Amino acid sequence: MQREAKTIEDAISFKLAGERVVLATVLKTWGSSPRPIGAVMAISESRKFVGSVSGGCIEDELIGLIQNEFPTEAVLIEYSSETTRTLPCGGTLLLLLEPLDSIDALDEMVKQLKNGISIVRSVTLPTLEISWRAATDDDKTGFSSAAYDILYERNWQILIVGMGELSQWVYQVANLMDYEVKVCEPREDYRESWPFGESKICTDYPDDFVRLAKPDRQTCVLALTHDPKIDDMAIMEALITDAFYVGALGSKRTTYNRADRLKTHFGMKDKDIRRLHAPIGLDLNTRKPQEIALSIITEITAVRNRVEIKSSRLE
Repeated sequence: MQREAKTIEDAISFKLAGERVVLATVLKTWGSSPRPIGAVMAISESRKFVGSVSGGCIEDELIGLIQNEFPTEAVLIEYSSETTRTLPCGGTLLLLLEPLDSIDALDEMVKQLKNGISIVRSVTLPTLEISWRAATDDDKTGFSSAAYDILYERNWQILIVGMGELSQWVYQVANLMDYEVKVCEPREDYRESWPFGESKICTDYPDDFVRLAKPDRQTCVLALTHDPKIDDMAIMEALITDAFYVGALGSKRTTYNRADRLKTHFGMKDKDIRRLHAPIGLDLNTRKPQEIALSIITEITAVRNRVEIKSSRLE
């Protein structure tokens, strides 16, 4: 689940346990503020808290502020060089403090995010009226028409083909990074050795797995079996989708031979084959599966955030 959705869910749990709760949300940032717009922190009257709205520089003060004067209605507070509250690292931060009188709307919003539906939460000025709705493709976070609109996207998705040791490490790192992970393994013996019982596992052939998942611009596909009979099926299907990243395991020679095979025997176009990230991941000069997994998720996240990273080995 998305980090912010989990924080809101925990806030609801505090409320259901009989506590008064404030939800703090970052509405606007300037300068070096370390948390993005939409970041949330839930604070209970007994000083329980989850989430964060800075890098740790104002959380204690915020908890104390709420303890001293628990807000009875939504209020805005600003940390900046022009107010009595400042950020140690500089920059400016505008927060919404929202006492949770009713949790019904938030509960439904979290359910929608869990179901893979992106939502927009709006804070209208000057009334500070708060509402939410399902997002459209054109929605984005920002200030418009006297309202702060915060886009909470559904989790980005990773489709893994294969259940070997590398896949197990990729699965763990991807989950830590809030990706929703689905795994395909047509080979029964590999499925039996998979240690994560809670996984979303598919036993179909890889091409059917990819096709049924309907990859979009928030999906990446990883072919990690190192078996061309399996990987090729997933790759060919994935390269004709909107997946933002398609990667495959293998050496440079394997990658060259695969490209030739896809073109010569399966008629794939050069422009589609060029989309394939192979050899997959950044070159970290390692053979350790956990470090290879880190290199893969790093490259995926860089592509997702439109950042180019190049690595070269030192002599």
